[in-house]
Order: sequence, then structure tokens, then C-alpha cells
Amino acid sequence: MNVNGMALANKYCQGSGLEIGAGSHNAFYLPDCLNVGPCDGESFLYPLDLKDFKLYANEQANYQTEPARIDALGDFTDIPFADETFDYLISSHVIEHVPNLFAAYIEASRVVKNDGVFFCIFPKRNADPNDRVRALTTLEHMIDAYEKRIDMSQMDEYNWRGHYHVFSLQSMLRAINLINSVGLGHWLIEGVEETDTKVGNGHTVVLRKQVGLSALTYKESSQFNDELNARIQAQDLEGALHLVKVALSFDFFNPHNLYLAFALSCQLDNAREGLEFLRQALILTPENEEFRKLFVQMTGGPFINPVH
Repeated sequence: MNVNGMALANKYCQGSGLEIGAGSHNAFYLPDCLNVGPCDGESFLYPLDLKDFKLYANEQANYQTEPARIDALGDFTDIPFADETFDYLISSHVIEHVPNLFAAYIEASRVVKNDGVFFCIFPKRNADPNDRVRALTTLEHMIDAYEKRIDMSQMDEYNWRGHYHVFSLQSMLRAINLINSVGLGHWLIEGVEETDTKVGNGHTVVLRKQVGLSALTYKESSQFNDELNARIQAQDLEGALHLVKVALSFDFFNPHNLYLAFALSCQLDNAREGLEFLRQALILTPENEEFRKLFVQMTGGPFINPVH
């Protein structure tokens, strides 16, 4: 067991936090972090959660550990804390169990302070054998669930708190872009991992709540370029990187901006996170030989497109 948790989580999850659906066998070991879950073995949100908890407890026993303590009953769309309570919210392999993804992001934003972090790991589409033949959840499906206000009270017993969604990193990022674009959230995309550095069977997104994020965007590319160049000339590299990340938070699928995020991250001595932006740029433009050469130089290995 890794008692150090996860370096990326340790970096971004600072202050007082909340974990949703914690697993003792896969702990983050973050200080000052409360746990929320739908059942504690006795009390529950829904009667079916007690049955689900017993299955979970048996699974934890296979790892020779007890279920994680539950400090408060709740789930991703019903977090029993006041607005802007936490500096960060973290979850691993939980958000795919929420039937209404947009509602989960809205509730996460409610309880996180402005400038706080939402750190989310979710499984790769081939992590669970049952998901391997399933289609990715579409944006249309997510929108429909939100508009119909789908929640757990409408879910069938046979798949209770099962995998209601299948994501790729890119499909999740499209959802985040849409959430920001329509004003349902204000999530700055701080970083991503195509393969999470916790266990390695999921993807990671690191988001920072920044109210008023949309006001920081530029409608004209010339204005964006002028401001970016001004910050770089003033040696404000952190400001320049923030400007690029704002743009990616509304349109992540811009290879040029992904390259800029990579280059600026490297100049700020954060090559590990920067490399993930370069990886995403290569996924979008796999025949870009400049990107490929940089990737090989930094990793010492070939670029293998992870999107299938």
C-alpha cells in the first residue's frame, strides 16, 4: 500500500477537503479530509445503499482492510455541507456512478470555495470488462439527463449505483467545455492525465473553480495573441499559462494552445504536467513531427496514441 497517496493530489488538494466514495484500499492519505458516502453500514440515503454497502465491505475485505469511515451521508448530487465549505473535493472512480453528470459538477462547484479544486479520477473505458463493449456516453445523453433532472430515485435496482457512464478523457473534457460554455460551471482546467498516476487504470482531470472565468476569454484570436505576448514579454509566465488554460477550459481541442500549455509548463519547471498537454496535442495531430520529436526527447520512448 502506498502510504504517500498520489503526488498530483498532494500538490493540488491543499487545505480542508472532502472525498466522495473513499476506498480504504486506494487511499489518498490527505490530511484534514472528510469522507462522504451513501451508507455507513447502518444509515443510508436509499434502502438499496445498505445492500450495496455490504458488497463494498466484502470487496474491501479482499484487500484485508475495513471500509473507509463515513463522516456524513451523501453522494455526488447531495453533499450535506454548506456552500463554499471546502478547499478541495476529490473522488476516484465514483463520478461514473452518477446518472446525472452535470448535476454532479454543479454540486461540486457549490461546496468548493472559489479558487478551490475539484480533483477527479474516472476509469478508462476498458478498465471494467463490462464497459469495454459499451459506447461512450454522449453529450446529448448528459444534457437529456440534466434537463429531465434524473437522480438515484429513478434508477433500477439491477444496476444500482453501477457504471451509468463510460468516458474517455476527451469525452469528459468535452463535457467540461460545455459546462463552462453554457454557464453551469466555472472550471479552469489545471491539468490532465491520460493515465492516472494513482493506480493507472483511469484518467485524471484537475479543475479549479474560478467564478467569472468566461469573462477572461477573448473572442478574437488577435486579442488573445496580443495579451499572451504581452505577458510573456513581461516575464509573467504564470499569467501566460493561466491565459492559455482559460482558453482550453472552453475549447480543449486546440493543438496550438495545448502546445503552448506544454511549453509554458516546462519553462515553469513543471515538465511532468506539461507533457500531458503535449500528449493531447499529439492525439489531435498525430502526424505533427515537431510534437512527436519533442515527446520522444522528453520520454525516451515512442508516442503511442492511447485513443482507440
